[in-house]
Amino acid sequence: MSMHRHLDDELMRLRNLLIEMSNLVDEQLADAINAVTSCDLELAEMVRRRDDEVDAMELMIDHQCERILALFTPVAMDLRLLITAVKINSDLERIGDNAKNLAKNTRHIADFGHLVKRTPLLEMADVARSILHDVQDAFIKRDRLLARKVLPKDKQVDQLYKETLRSLVQICRENPEHAEAVVYLIAMSKAVERIADHAKNIAEGVVFLVDGVDIRHRRLSEREDQPEESI
Repeated sequence: MSMHRHLDDELMRLRNLLIEMSNLVDEQLADAINAVTSCDLELAEMVRRRDDEVDAMELMIDHQCERILALFTPVAMDLRLLITAVKINSDLERIGDNAKNLAKNTRHIADFGHLVKRTPLLEMADVARSILHDVQDAFIKRDRLLARKVLPKDKQVDQLYKETLRSLVQICRENPEHAEAVVYLIAMSKAVERIADHAKNIAEGVVFLVDGVDIRHRRLSEREDQPEESI
């Protein structure tokens, strides 16, 4: 078997591990959202316990990346896959952490389900999960166009986050006795907003993987491309 065939096999294993971790994180997020929706403390606790599985997958993927670097000298698309895998791995782990935090705080708002319904928190969570689904498909299909379509959805989450905060501030003004629950709901809203941010990062990674173009911080790169004004 040629060296290149060995590399292909190792990269395929890396790709499959990333897909497996992405599916696990998606399950975690779905269960966390359902736990919040129904104030299901047992489901929330299951999400918290399964976070160890996400952490174990992160280490496994890191090890696979290190193995490929140690055994081969990847270039071009293979090297971009390796770079992208490291970043996606980190973002998936952070999504898992935020799903855990979302579930962990469920016990603090279990008696205040009516407050959740007065905010766009659950709508925001559903949009964040749809972003994660889209980036999963984009990575599997190496579809840069689908990855780019995800970016506006992150702005939708940002807007829902602002609306959620405004709703929670209003609740606190009208019902000061609910202040403690509001604090936890703010933390949960931030967790959902961060989930969407990390999913957006994965979309940007897919664009880099396919096109070799880094679309992060585009305003900075546009500024660098502009010609200097003559004195």
